[in-house]
Amino acid sequence: MRVHSVSEQERIDRRRAQILAAASRVFARQGFHRTTVREIAREAGLADGTIYLYFASKRELLLALLGQLGRVDERPADFAAMAGVDARTFIDAYLRRRFADLGEWRQLFAAVIPEVLADAGLRAAQIAQATPAFEAAEAELARRMEAGELPRRDPALATRVVASTIIGLLVFDVMGDPVVRARWEDLPAFLAGLWFDGLGSEGR
Repeated sequence: MRVHSVSEQERIDRRRAQILAAASRVFARQGFHRTTVREIAREAGLADGTIYLYFASKRELLLALLGQLGRVDERPADFAAMAGVDARTFIDAYLRRRFADLGEWRQLFAAVIPEVLADAGLRAAQIAQATPAFEAAEAELARRMEAGELPRRDPALATRVVASTIIGLLVFDVMGDPVVRARWEDLPAFLAGLWFDGLGSEGR
């Protein structure tokens, strides 16, 4: 296995980021199926063949973008950085980060999610890609439950309930729901209040 120098790895990372940024713009404009690798290369200002030095296929590009959408590589570090805060602050900060990220990616989400839902291979690959992030979230919730900060629940189910709530609201947003779209920035605090205080408490 070839070992890259730091400067070479930085160059590779920058070029991959350049290609992914271009792919996200073209996918968002045209959808996954109507987009060609040549169009992505043109958007990135690169020769057609350069894309294949960094990504084996358009499908691999899509999976890399989905990983960015979920920030799956950053989740363990994010949780470690918030290890010292109380549970409510942790949940609120996590939700704010996720909603801010997804708000920026809503057009891409709308363009590529139909492809993922229709393709069993992509679904399986995305689940596998997201598994480390889910495991990190489960471990963090379990730690806080053990410390008495949160009620004891199944961490795996709790993690997926949180994730599905966020994705469900994003679906409402891309469909044009006026309430969700108008109050997108209010949702993190609202959800944190709902989960910690319940429907019986007062809230906005």
